Amino acid sequence: MLHNRILLMLIFLIFMFLLAAPQVSAGNPFPDADEEEVQTLYEDGIITGYEDDTFRPNREVTRAEAAVMMVRALNLETGNTWTSFPDITREHYAAGHIHAAVEESIIQGKTDGTYGAGESLTRAQMAAVVSRGFDLNSTYDVSFVDVESDGYFYNYILNLARSGITDGYPDGTFRPDRSITRLEFSLMVARALYPEYRPVTGGGPETDPSESAPDEESAIGTGVVVNSATLNVRPSPSTNQSAIGRLVEGEDVDVYERTGNWAKVATDDIEGYVSQSYLAVDYFEQSSPLLDKTIVVDPGHGGRDPGAVANGLYEKEVVLDVSLRLEEELRKAGANVIMTRRSDWYPSLSGRVTQANNARADIFVSVHTNAAVPTQASGSETFYDLRTWGGDSYKLADDLQTEMIDKLDTVDRGVKENGFYVIRNTNMPSALVELGFKTNAQEAERMKTDQFREDSADALYEGIETFFNER
Repeated sequence: MLHNRILLMLIFLIFMFLLAAPQVSAGNPFPDADEEEVQTLYEDGIITGYEDDTFRPNREVTRAEAAVMMVRALNLETGNTWTSFPDITREHYAAGHIHAAVEESIIQGKTDGTYGAGESLTRAQMAAVVSRGFDLNSTYDVSFVDVESDGYFYNYILNLARSGITDGYPDGTFRPDRSITRLEFSLMVARALYPEYRPVTGGGPETDPSESAPDEESAIGTGVVVNSATLNVRPSPSTNQSAIGRLVEGEDVDVYERTGNWAKVATDDIEGYVSQSYLAVDYFEQSSPLLDKTIVVDPGHGGRDPGAVANGLYEKEVVLDVSLRLEEELRKAGANVIMTRRSDWYPSLSGRVTQANNARADIFVSVHTNAAVPTQASGSETFYDLRTWGGDSYKLADDLQTEMIDKLDTVDRGVKENGFYVIRNTNMPSALVELGFKTNAQEAERMKTDQFREDSADALYEGIETFFNER
């Protein structure tokens, strides 16, 4: 009897814990940071979270962390782990990044000859690091009441402010001696890297107030902001001009046109262009079977995991190139595309699955290239798992395989069942494709060509379109 009571109590406690657990919005990697800038830096492999999947936005940034983030953002080489600092050994996790940052004059050591890896970075020091690292253009005048014009960091701070990287605090201060947090530093780096994230300064083109808003009857669909807490609205389909406003996650819009990866949208308060990466659209004209579909494209491996390497090819590079081409084709057809990565970094297998499941995607396609001994092995093959959406997963895999054989003219190795983690744990029809064998000298040479990669993307697109057309 006592055993049963204890068991019931444990079940109750687990249930209450699950109720209390924070919910992560679709596409958001951290439960404690929902800023679009943080998500973009995470997707591009510039920042990472902690082992408990939190970001800890209010934690102070150390000098070592600052070097790591800046070097990743600037894509500098980190192979040389030697430094002149006695407190930084070659085995230090940031040694290669510190060497690169010092070599490029982005960050300096301390006056006592040490680096001080674990010491916090101040906001003034952050201004110097970011200003040195990026080519920033001044566009408007600004000043802060607590920044002296004869101070060492004055020009660095002014350079950041004039470039739209920071506008300080509402009371007109910059607070240069205050330690900078992980969130603040991330926002600064994101604004330096991606001009679309710089604060709205009122410098956008003026509009004629007599101009009428778009007629709702001319809209081609309705949309909702997803995957990000905020979404910048631009006056044109480009990041070359400052944002004219922002939308928030869950906000509804009318959609009037699509231009590349941009959509022209309007609400009662604003009209402009937004990135389709953060917009789920329901189109009125169902001329394409891919309209409104949410498709997760998963370029395998990445970052520290190169996949198989053979004949001068890295799997992670080939599949990313093909996947980005596929993304572009899917978007042109009106699909809502979620990429598990868009650059050379490694999202965990569970992270890829979580991203797809949280987005409630319609399908999941993982892209790979094959390797084998003996090296004579060749051809394309596709895998599916029977445990979830088995029938639809087989249909998706079969359609992808058919198009690969047709477009790539490779040996047909067939459609096979295999419980690979990412297709076993996703809650939607899923397939994993192997485009060909990079260990095969002839196929490897083809994989190096633009034609093979374009044909691969076309094949996957046609397979996906066939799947939805016949479903």
